Amino acid sequence: MSKVKAYMQKQIEEMRAALNTFDIPLFEDEIAEDEEERLFNDYHCFVYEMLDIRNSNDMKSVTQTVAIYYYSENRDDLDERVIDIIISIKGVTGFTLAKTTKQRLQKKDTDQFVDRVIFEYNRKIVVGGNV
Repeated sequence: MSKVKAYMQKQIEEMRAALNTFDIPLFEDEIAEDEEERLFNDYHCFVYEMLDIRNSNDMKSVTQTVAIYYYSENRDDLDERVIDIIISIKGVTGFTLAKTTKQRLQKKDTDQFVDRVIFEYNRKIVVGGNV
């Protein structure tokens, strides 16, 4: 495995380890249908996905957007929880918080709602030379 790929894998492992400290389910890309059914009465989990990669100004690295979706139901401490998540990801090598977005989503065929916070991080990947 190349150094760049090993570094990228290390970043993901660090992010996953940070999120796993919250002791809630963690999914990559999406929640499987059977998993979603298990979460229906207590929707509380993380989903993460790797998004677009773009060239950096230094021409020696690229930046990739990483989205972390935090789903939370029936929690009065959402803002405090958001800060806890930001602090936990702060230690991930090469990750920089771009922004968070809070949303309120209605559960399918119900009058119940789930909060979703989207954390958008930029991760720097040094590739060397000109890109």
